[in-house]
Amino acid sequence: MNPTATANVGFLIPFASRGVKSNWGAACAHLRQTLRSIANSTSGNYCGVVAGHEPPDFDVRCHSRFYFLSVHDPFPSHEEHHVSLELDKLAKIGAAWEYAKRAWNPRYVMKLDADDLISAKLVEWLENADGEAGYLVKHGWVWRSGSRYLIQRTEYLDRVCSSCLIIRSDLADRSGPFLTEVEGFRLDEATSRLAAADHYSLIPGFGISTLLLNDNHQRYVAQFAYLGHKLSTVPFNAVVYRTGNPESSSRFHSLRHSKYTLRMFAGRIRRTRFITRRLRKEFMLP
Repeated sequence: MNPTATANVGFLIPFASRGVKSNWGAACAHLRQTLRSIANSTSGNYCGVVAGHEPPDFDVRCHSRFYFLSVHDPFPSHEEHHVSLELDKLAKIGAAWEYAKRAWNPRYVMKLDADDLISAKLVEWLENADGEAGYLVKHGWVWRSGSRYLIQRTEYLDRVCSSCLIIRSDLADRSGPFLTEVEGFRLDEATSRLAAADHYSLIPGFGISTLLLNDNHQRYVAQFAYLGHKLSTVPFNAVVYRTGNPESSSRFHSLRHSKYTLRMFAGRIRRTRFITRRLRKEFMLP
């Protein structure tokens, strides 16, 4: 760690344990692709901390701006496995954040899943942005893992992908009623119905957590408003969200077999694009 190093944006990447991965090689390959997309940035004013129980099968530190942080806390025990996965993910994000603050003191911080990809333009854009409290990535791409030719454009990335928020660092540790049911906080029946019907407001009775350490990406606008800040939007397609990945911890992965209406299917067709050479280079798509 270089105590004099600085970064404009820090990427916090939780890496799940080998014990919960059915294909460790694929998980490591996806993480390598994520790091390659960051290293492809047009500006080097960033840092990346990968936090995990075991290092991947390649050296994360081959790039001076990346660091692998070994965590030793036991895997969380919960009667619902998906809650254990979320708690493990949040603990690793928290550990990565504490290290990033000491090592680089980044101006902005972004949680990034270990299989998603970022635009080469994002870091440089943040250098020249106007210093807002945070930025939401609403515009992006939904990519079926392994697809060589097709990708889907979306203006609602924050509805399905947790790699969608950039927080100004002085706000990351601010707290509020942000903790959700999926992370182990139980709601009564009436509040559960309200939470299911309204994804964009805070819900009475939610537990206390920090702005950074919650994974309820559909309520980020309400969380910033609770703290007295407006959440701005990144004005271009900034993230590729990988789906169809059996190694993903994303809750959206579990919905991949959902039934689609004819209207939804037609919408998917309209949003589908060919993967161009330019797009492949911008996101380092494999």
